[in-house]
Amino acid sequence: MKRVSTSIIGLGIVGGILSFAWSADHFPLYGLSFLPFGIRIFFILDAVLSIIAGVLFILAFRLFTVKIIYLLEIVYWWINYLLLTLTRVLPAPLIGKPLPVTTGPALIAFILDILLIIVSTVLYIFIS
Repeated sequence: MKRVSTSIIGLGIVGGILSFAWSADHFPLYGLSFLPFGIRIFFILDAVLSIIAGVLFILAFRLFTVKIIYLLEIVYWWINYLLLTLTRVLPAPLIGKPLPVTTGPALIAFILDILLIIVSTVLYIFIS
């Protein structure tokens, strides 16, 4: 059985914390009553998926032999990043117009998405 390096464990913990922070940034968006209900549900479901991704990051010391999990993490964070950036340029689903560029949760999510893409990619490379 392979020995897990401390860098994989540390990177998994950092990824988990960032993922939980991303989720904490999105949970309050459910309470915005001016958003359509479908988008509010999307924010909750995406926040729950982010919590699951955070748990998988933290369990890197146990799951390091299952590389596909971290490839799925890379895909998940890229999808979130692309949804965030493209809805600022193209019409957002259910709204029909581009979303405003804000300095609030969208900026925090943008920074966290980039960091989580980096962490999940580096973790996948370390595990390979």
